Amino acid sequence: CLNDRMIARQRQGAALRGADQSSELDSGVERVAVRAPRTTSVRPLLWALWVLVVLGMLTLLLVRSGLYAYDKRTSLRAARGAPMAVPTLSHNVSNRSGLPDKITGRFRQRAVAGRTRLPLPPSVAKKLPPRVAKPVRGYNALKPPARPSADSLCRTFRVGDRKDFLLVLAPIFVELGLCPSESSFFDVYWGIALNALESFGSSQLGHSSLPVGAILNSVPLMMQVVGEKPSIASLQSACNRYLVKGRGKASKLYASGWCDFTQRGFNARRHSDHGSVLMEFDALRDYVRKRSIVSGSFPSIWIRKSAIAYSQKGIELVHLGESDVSSDSALIRWVEQHVPFGDYTLQEYLAVPMLWNDRKFDLRVMALMTSVQPLRFYVLDHAFPKIATEPYTLDIASLDDSCVHFRLVACSEPVSPYPRSTDSPLFREGLRPPLKSDKHWDEELYPAVYKVVLRVVLLARREVIPADEKLVLAGFRHKRVQVLQPDVIFDVNGNAYVIEMNTNGFMVGSLHKEFFDATPQIRSATEIAGVNNYPLRPRYEAEATRLLRAHCALENQADWKATAAAGQLIRHHLPVAAPRCLAPTRGPEHPELTEWAALWDMLDEWCHAGRWMPIWPPREESTYANIQRMYADMARPELRAKYWTASDGVLLRFSRWLQLDAGVGARPPLPFCHAAQQLALENRTIERAQCKCPATGRAPPSNSELVHVLNRQRRDYRSGHSDEITKLSDKATHALTFKLPRPDRQRFPVGYKGLAYIPTGTEARVDPSQRN
Repeated sequence: CLNDRMIARQRQGAALRGADQSSELDSGVERVAVRAPRTTSVRPLLWALWVLVVLGMLTLLLVRSGLYAYDKRTSLRAARGAPMAVPTLSHNVSNRSGLPDKITGRFRQRAVAGRTRLPLPPSVAKKLPPRVAKPVRGYNALKPPARPSADSLCRTFRVGDRKDFLLVLAPIFVELGLCPSESSFFDVYWGIALNALESFGSSQLGHSSLPVGAILNSVPLMMQVVGEKPSIASLQSACNRYLVKGRGKASKLYASGWCDFTQRGFNARRHSDHGSVLMEFDALRDYVRKRSIVSGSFPSIWIRKSAIAYSQKGIELVHLGESDVSSDSALIRWVEQHVPFGDYTLQEYLAVPMLWNDRKFDLRVMALMTSVQPLRFYVLDHAFPKIATEPYTLDIASLDDSCVHFRLVACSEPVSPYPRSTDSPLFREGLRPPLKSDKHWDEELYPAVYKVVLRVVLLARREVIPADEKLVLAGFRHKRVQVLQPDVIFDVNGNAYVIEMNTNGFMVGSLHKEFFDATPQIRSATEIAGVNNYPLRPRYEAEATRLLRAHCALENQADWKATAAAGQLIRHHLPVAAPRCLAPTRGPEHPELTEWAALWDMLDEWCHAGRWMPIWPPREESTYANIQRMYADMARPELRAKYWTASDGVLLRFSRWLQLDAGVGARPPLPFCHAAQQLALENRTIERAQCKCPATGRAPPSNSELVHVLNRQRRDYRSGHSDEITKLSDKATHALTFKLPRPDRQRFPVGYKGLAYIPTGTEARVDPSQRN
């Protein structure tokens, strides 16, 4: 339009001056028309718009940085317990604050999503409309898990028909306020540990028989992975194969002895008395040669254990000479001579153990797993020694004397006086070599037990997690716990080794008082499992809720990285994401298993632990100092992919934050749940339950009444009149025992992921004449 107007004006002027100049003007007009667009550039407008955009972004950045600085200060105040009476923005009100909609709308969206971290600053809050009385869907609205009232119905239990379940576990359950089940419905079952997934789906354990939250003392496949004689050797072999062959060369973990949690073992199988033996002959031969170079002597002593042996039976010592490993044929002849028909494990014998007054000993350690994913694992802070009745000697002629080497207490008259636990001064004064100081046992030797037992559990969990996941997906919302009783031995240098791990160990209680009384420890284990719904929670509930909400407030990654716990985990190569308390810990397919629920489960167990030491995750700073190297090892690529889960990081993050950031001065967080306070829990007086039994409408029976009836049941079992048990008229113990299908006795089921019995290439090098 501008060009047209200029051309029209010039043509009018040319008409007034004469027609003879029109052509010249036309050419000039064309030149003006070409130059006209250059006089109307829009660059100044674009520069002005760009300046306005930059100023707007700087303004928003300053506002957000100011709010972030305020949020950081208020989060620290929240963690220290300081009051914060600042109103927060409600998500269901219109914007009448005068602030830009982008600012108020962002806070409104975060409130709707349940991600409102911290209160607004006063300068912003005073411009907002008053808060409506509608609950905010964030962490501030989260509450502890509900507990039944005191006048409600008692929980019911069933126990197995073994002696220790009837005479130890049943009285403990009644003392804790549980009632024997009068029907097919029950809340707690404690008996022979189940192994196969089919056992969990039996008619007795159907979905209709067990309510949500019922407790079973069985973790699927745990018996198969660690509870059988060949299991520990199979775990070690798999660990060695993965750390060496899986990466093409020996890793640093292999060189540091990460798989040396037990003495080297090899599994063997013989199908008939005259048949060939299936075994890793090459690996055995190479290992014996290397060990002979290190030790400088032969013969090599091995302990042969039957796969179906128990109570120190089916065990024999054999020695392997230098000529027996000179060739494949010689080794095969030796193996076929010493391995009879059946399944056996050849394990290296610890020839130079730590002694107690010139006698060999090992320790019966008690451990408890209360969750598989995330892993929650406890070990009793003291163990029970098993001491041989005869002095120890390495004479070859004494290899057949079981009282010297492996039968220990069960052989003849025990030593007197007998040390009842590792806490006894009698036990510590008799150790040879002697302890270096008063704290040597508590700070160096016994923490080695924590590490080797935890290493076995972490390796075994790799096989257990898929089975546990199948149960969860099938709808089994039950708590599955597992009591483990490993036997541990020390060498002369103070290194600990797991001999074997019992998943159906005898719950001895007070049945053998001449050696030790473990009733308080077993009662604490059942309380950790939650059989009585955590009765001590009122003592720590308020402070635990405040701490959990303050921890959940660190959901911003920048806020979490500013904490001392995050810095420590990063230095230890364990970066953990910021809290997401409303997010599921096991993936979107399990929305009910949130971080909030997992953290509460951990705190309830910690505050009822007694003398059971939380090992994974660690509660005490000293425990973390002992096992932090193991956490760092789990962060390595060769282990992280197989033995670490994201849910483990959720519990580790909170436990480290609780130690490093939640304390106020010298006062530890949650003092009631601290180790010093928990020591007195085992000897406390259990208050009489106020609930009523569902079947009788009366209070649970007294301990003396129950023991009287249980003794009568025990006599019926011994006399063979087990049918009389179901005819008992005593309402307190009717249908007390609960028989489940026995675990599968097949030691090597199809698909067993254990040791390879015929290594590749071994069959071709065996002389056919040596087969039979």
